[in-house]
Amino acid sequence: MSEKSTRPAWFARREIAPFVLEDAEVERILGKAQNAVVSWVTKDNKPVSAVVVYVLVDGVITITSTTNRAKYHAWRRNPAACFCIWDPENIGRQVTLRGTIEIVQSMDLLTRFTETFLTQRMGGPPSPERLAAEIAKFDAPDRHMMQLHVEKVLSHDLPRLLQVEKDGTDVWG
Repeated sequence: MSEKSTRPAWFARREIAPFVLEDAEVERILGKAQNAVVSWVTKDNKPVSAVVVYVLVDGVITITSTTNRAKYHAWRRNPAACFCIWDPENIGRQVTLRGTIEIVQSMDLLTRFTETFLTQRMGGPPSPERLAAEIAKFDAPDRHMMQLHVEKVLSHDLPRLLQVEKDGTDVWG
């Protein structure tokens, strides 16, 4: 039985602890989504963000870049990173991951990244010819792989918050 709230109307938007996602839901979103907004800081500590495509390689969020990109230089200098990933079915269900970026040059990791990316996009493994053709597009001499080592997970379930506001229920007990 839900109890009507006697709290002020603004309370749910300030006290957001009840609106975090369960671990299983976080994992589902990370496995299903393919895009993230990533952030880094410039030399003079100015924030920058960009949308990237990522895949999970052995459970680790992995992206790729060449050395002519700002994120490459920023993460070489300071590996602190933030990734915001949203449920492809509902952008209000979000996961924010904070951690450090490890940058490596690895043909094996590039191959696994590309194969996973193609498998997700095509709904099944690519042919050896398709995989080779796609790898050839990525195989620049200055191509690097970047993996996020997560230190903190934050999440938010906006649809649940909005439902609580609509129903007037008190989820704080």
